[in-house]
Formats: sequence, structure tokens, C-alpha cells
Amino acid sequence: MNPDDRILLVKSQVQEAEMKAAELVPVDDRIDIEQADKGTLLSCSGGRQWSGSTTIQLKNPANGEQVVDRLGKVAADQGFTVTRSTTPDGAARLRLIDGHGTTVYASTWVDGRSIEVNSFSECFPLPKGFRPDRSY
Repeated sequence: MNPDDRILLVKSQVQEAEMKAAELVPVDDRIDIEQADKGTLLSCSGGRQWSGSTTIQLKNPANGEQVVDRLGKVAADQGFTVTRSTTPDGAARLRLIDGHGTTVYASTWVDGRSIEVNSFSECFPLPKGFRPDRSY
């Protein structure tokens, strides 16, 4: 597989994991889901990893922490490995890992008005000398 195709395959797997997690937030709790069209390649010990993001706009900012808590419970039932922690400013944060090794972080953002979902693929090798685009 050529390197660009490999990157696009990894991107599609990561974006699928983002959307799977985002769609676990009940429709009654969210206004919209916005997935970034492009992400970036980050360096890692085994080569590169693709990183992207999705924002879930919430209907009631006061319920943001509760929505994140419920997301963690539902995600575990849907096959994600779930770890709970907090952000440096004290907001609840979930780390969800799917069957492809994709890591998805979800935490409340902007005073609970949204849940920010940041995702990272597993590290994957690219051929020596290959120069990837700035975003995919």
C-alpha cells in the first residue's frame, strides 16, 4: 500500500472511532456533532500517528459532566476500553480505546457547552524519505 493510501486508511479508522463515540451521546443531550475534515500527522516512536477532532455541542451546559460520565458507561458497553481522569482544570475526561488501538479523549469544553473529542491512531511506520502533506 502506498504511504498516502495508508494514511487515508488510518484517518478513516480514527474518524470512524470519533463518530462512534460522539454518536453515543444521546440526541436529547446534543445539538450537533462537528467533525474536522482534516487532521495532522504527529511523530511517534514507531513513525507517525494521525490525529483529529470532533466537537459535540450540548443542549444544556449544566449537564456536561453528567453527559461525559454517561458516555463513559455506554462506551464500555460498545466495546471501548474506558479510563477516567480529569483535565488540568478539573473537568472530567475519558480515554476510550477501540479495537484498532485508536485512542479517543472526550472532555467538557467551554463551560460545559460542548464535549471536545480528540483522537489519535496507533503509531504506524512510513517509508524512509517519505514526506507527508501537512494535513490529511
